[in-house]
Amino acid sequence: MITALEVNKIEANRDVKDPIANMKFNINFDNVKVDKENVEVAFTFTAVYEGTQSTTQVGQLKIIGMITSRENKKDAEEISTTWKEKKTLPLRFAEDVINLLNFECGARGTLVAYSIGFVAPIPLSRARLQETDGKAVSSG
Repeated sequence: MITALEVNKIEANRDVKDPIANMKFNINFDNVKVDKENVEVAFTFTAVYEGTQSTTQVGQLKIIGMITSRENKKDAEEISTTWKEKKTLPLRFAEDVINLLNFECGARGTLVAYSIGFVAPIPLSRARLQETDGKAVSSG
């Protein structure tokens, strides 16, 4: 169960005064630490704002932080093993983390985004992950 989300850094930049036509979201798991049942996931959430020209990046919003979670021993071991072997998270846990980050980073980033003329960085759909050829892919 995810117990906390801590934001350590927020960066936003607007490089071009072009109208915004699209947003792309990316969540990176930067590091994972497991100590018994306690799991820490360092993350970087990025919303890239694109202009009316498909190659134009108008700017971006980046949120860096840490999620803490308390898992049962079996799940914590699976998280640790998967991270060490594949540098990713088990699908079920990753899906929970991604959906929490989409909601929390969208909400926390809204005021920052508005202050530089961007729309709220809120993904419209809930992430659903599935494994394809050994890699997690989003299906939602």
